[in-house]
Amino acid sequence: MRPSEPMSEPAAGVRYARVVPATELRDGELLPVEIDGTPLVLVRHAGEFFAVQNNCSHRDFPLSEAGFDPRDGVLVCAWHGGCFDVRSGRAVVPPATEPVETFPVRVRADWVEIGMTGSLAPERGAA
Repeated sequence: MRPSEPMSEPAAGVRYARVVPATELRDGELLPVEIDGTPLVLVRHAGEFFAVQNNCSHRDFPLSEAGFDPRDGVLVCAWHGGCFDVRSGRAVVPPATEPVETFPVRVRADWVEIGMTGSLAPERGAA
């Protein structure tokens, strides 16, 4: 696990953390990171970067220990085989039925940065 760089200036209410040079992650590779105590997994798929929570919503197993299926763009939980779409966080194969949280990702000055406003924050009552 690599420590992230300090958060960059807020842009539209989202704080971004510099994580890794964009050239260091190849298509299909997973990179577990922790930002502000939140475990995430960064995935490069078809030239784009995606970040999701690094915990299976079924049994809280680290998705970074999973496989990634580039044909379908899904993380496969190594414990029970549940699958999650890296683009939306949606659970697409049981036993997982609840989504995993997704986070905004951008590339600035050739660095991948992850935003710390997750997709499920409004549902949890977070600002």
